[in-house]
Amino acid sequence: MKCEHFGQCGGCPNTIDYKSQLESKLMQTTQEFQALLNGVDIEVFASPQSGFRARCELRFYHEKEGLSFAMSSLNTSHKIPIHTCPILLPILGDIMPLLLETLQNNEILKAKLYACNFLSSLQNQVLLTLIYHKPLDTHWQTQAKLLQDMLQDTYKTPIHIIGRSKNQILYLSSSTISETLNLTHAPYTYLKQEGLFSQPNPFMNAKMLDFVRDSLQNLYPHATYDALELYCGSGNFTLILAPFFRQVLATEVVKSAITLLKQNMAYNQCNNITPVRLNALESIQALRQERAFFRLRDIDITSFNFDCVLIDPPRSGVNNHTILEFLQDFSTIIYISCNPQTLLRDMGILSQTHKIVRFGLFDQFPYTFHRECIVTLRKVKFA
Repeated sequence: MKCEHFGQCGGCPNTIDYKSQLESKLMQTTQEFQALLNGVDIEVFASPQSGFRARCELRFYHEKEGLSFAMSSLNTSHKIPIHTCPILLPILGDIMPLLLETLQNNEILKAKLYACNFLSSLQNQVLLTLIYHKPLDTHWQTQAKLLQDMLQDTYKTPIHIIGRSKNQILYLSSSTISETLNLTHAPYTYLKQEGLFSQPNPFMNAKMLDFVRDSLQNLYPHATYDALELYCGSGNFTLILAPFFRQVLATEVVKSAITLLKQNMAYNQCNNITPVRLNALESIQALRQERAFFRLRDIDITSFNFDCVLIDPPRSGVNNHTILEFLQDFSTIIYISCNPQTLLRDMGILSQTHKIVRFGLFDQFPYTFHRECIVTLRKVKFA
């Protein structure tokens, strides 16, 4: 990758050549999980080497010479000015200089401007969130709307500007964009929303979704069972689960993510998903009928015949014996991990009852040391 800031910008700390990066990540993962692989080969999925990142947060660097974007330095705690970022999707890279020039020449938009969050789709729909250390008034809204119109006219694509300040958020048009991924079986379209988690690398997301779908196709050729999903978010993997099961119970603690999941269900005409706002421990209490929840008043929990669970926990992993022992009751566990170290720790319990039958390593973040994994586990009597 050619980048004028490479080796200085902290956004890309892994500076060896890409092939060596990938080989190193595979070697490390193999060594860590060797005792659990049981002859299963780790499948490696490489990312494009540039133009792959759909979201990022850039600070602003205010200096006498003008305004610039800023990132943390690779070797110090200081911020360094940056002008380009080749890892971003091309539409975001194209927008950066014009956005910066316009902000620089507009005192209302520039004053007390702190950061900008970028979010895009492969269809070049864009959300730009400008974050301030000042209240946003009608003068800001007028100038921001002019900026939004100018960017849309220039790039001929939907670009939505959002303003954020302390206890304040202003949407000039929309807070969501749509993403369409070309999976091996069919296109897959879903909504992404400002402020909610979404997969940062759409190319790798497509490979992850294909990986999960292929695993399910082999294990569940007929929709005779039900599935549970914990930490479902806005439904990135939920919609992939749906065709293989009679019903899917999808649980998530973030209320706005459940709202977006329902929109994604409607968008995809998916009617066998039951979204519920519960955390993982509450989900277990509900399913074991240890506690009644008012929000489940219209849902017959006893109607589900679960065989598969998909779990996508945060970087800290599960790290809870109650949850891990609950997962052991399922014939199939699909564990999506953004931290192999916490996955390995959780496998200390899960491997007592389940074996790895498939292991995928996905390079979600090239030029970093980050690794994304998906393991498909089957109960020993089925493996």
